[in-house]
Amino acid sequence: MAKVDKIEVQKKVTKVAMEMILQFGLRGLNMLELARASGLAKATLYKIIGTKEDLVREIAFQIFHKNIIKILEPFKLTDDPLQATQQFVDNYLSYGLVGQRILIQQIYKEYPLIEKGIEEKYKYEISNLHKKYVDWQDRGLIRQDINVEYCIDALQNLNDIYLTYQYSDEETIDRLRTIIRCVFSGMGIPVK
Repeated sequence: MAKVDKIEVQKKVTKVAMEMILQFGLRGLNMLELARASGLAKATLYKIIGTKEDLVREIAFQIFHKNIIKILEPFKLTDDPLQATQQFVDNYLSYGLVGQRILIQQIYKEYPLIEKGIEEKYKYEISNLHKKYVDWQDRGLIRQDINVEYCIDALQNLNDIYLTYQYSDEETIDRLRTIIRCVFSGMGIPVK
């Protein structure tokens, strides 16, 4: 199999696997069914993806990229605290929750080493976010009398709590929107 073909097949398999996880959960990711749905023999599937854990790791990093890197992108594109924060909140509440739930409730529980790998990248991105808010503080664009790192940490921890409880998506979004408004308003950023 040519390298280009293998890459295309890997992408297809990863996409099909992600769809299976969204539909059936991580435990519903059956490798034989995945091979069938991808049009491959089971042995060929394993040659292409390695182990199931390798495949899940790839999916976890894709979720991380979409849910963290892409959602934090407004902070790299604009220097306006309200605009960047509002776009972040809108993105997160629009498409970030499903992936976060899969990571926190399923993948991290089943594969703790995957969480460690993602955690390093996550810390780097959050560190950059802290720096951005501190820069806005230093320039007088947001309140200067609070510790923004504590505020972001509080949001992260409440996010994890709400995602691990068995709230409906609607209730989770409502709870997160409320706490996000409180924290960012307290920082001097009146998000909706």
